Amino acid sequence: MRISVAYATMILNIVSCFSFLFFFLYLYMIKTENSVFSTWTENVVIAATSTMVSTISETNKTLMSLCTKDGDTSTKLAMPDILFSINSTDYQGSVFVSNFYFPIDNKTLMGFVLTISLLFHSWRVYQSVEADFEHNFKHIVDEPDFLRWIEYTLTSPLQIIIVCSTVYIRNISDIMQLSALQGSLSLSGWTLEILISGLEQSRICMTNRRDNHYQNFNENLLKFVLVFSYSVLCHIIIWWNILNRYFMHEENLELCNFGVKHLPHILKNIVYLQCILFSFFGLVPLSQVMYISFRKPVGSTFGLATLAYGVLSIVSKGLLAIMFVKLITDGNCVYTNEGKVCLY
Repeated sequence: MRISVAYATMILNIVSCFSFLFFFLYLYMIKTENSVFSTWTENVVIAATSTMVSTISETNKTLMSLCTKDGDTSTKLAMPDILFSINSTDYQGSVFVSNFYFPIDNKTLMGFVLTISLLFHSWRVYQSVEADFEHNFKHIVDEPDFLRWIEYTLTSPLQIIIVCSTVYIRNISDIMQLSALQGSLSLSGWTLEILISGLEQSRICMTNRRDNHYQNFNENLLKFVLVFSYSVLCHIIIWWNILNRYFMHEENLELCNFGVKHLPHILKNIVYLQCILFSFFGLVPLSQVMYISFRKPVGSTFGLATLAYGVLSIVSKGLLAIMFVKLITDGNCVYTNEGKVCLY
């Protein structure tokens, strides 16, 4: 069983190399435009002049007239009024955004994702071939893979940036925080695998009636629950921000008279699919622990976990590359009363 899983892993790594190479060539052979998006920062302006206060008020009135539905005149969009008091003197201001002058090229980011993945999977193919000659697949079947989590730590934050851009998250602070949080989340996978390895060893000893390993098993299980719970929290924070921004845009189009009925369907497909696939990555270690906890061990769970991670990696990155190209070529346009409108 171990050898068959090892050979399946080697075949999957070979397929992964060709897949990532194909996606990379596909990305750069098709002529694409508008893959670069500008970023901005948020600024709070205080001590606003009377002219600025008047302009903000008029702008909010315009937004109120635009964003109405079924006679509801409550404000849907507005520039916030911010009041300050300095030395007993009241000041009024608002929140604005300013250009950050740091444009991000999604095509380049997607190219980095595919290149990094290709390099790591090529290294795994080399390791597999070398192990085949030595008749030793132990490092593939029985042990956690630290390089896998380095790969995901380098690539998944870039994927998050691309997904953020599709829902028009352009505040550089938001982008940096969400991508950094994703990187930390990915690196925690190594900690989870170390704890899973400890659980496997303790479970084997418990099966052989070595009572002193019950405590070790429970301690490792508690550590796993804590680290996994933190990872789930990070995942929820990341995707709550992304999904909330998408739903906000949908709500604005529904409530405001912008002449656009809905966002391009491909945006929803990208966001939903990436959210689901990223969530599946978290189900792999959870499935390992559930198997170890409720069944007698018949071998290491890392071989099948490696296969699951490999499939998820190909699917998530490949779909993102294909759908991204579709998005920036012709998928990001809708037809309105005023004609064809493309959102970039």
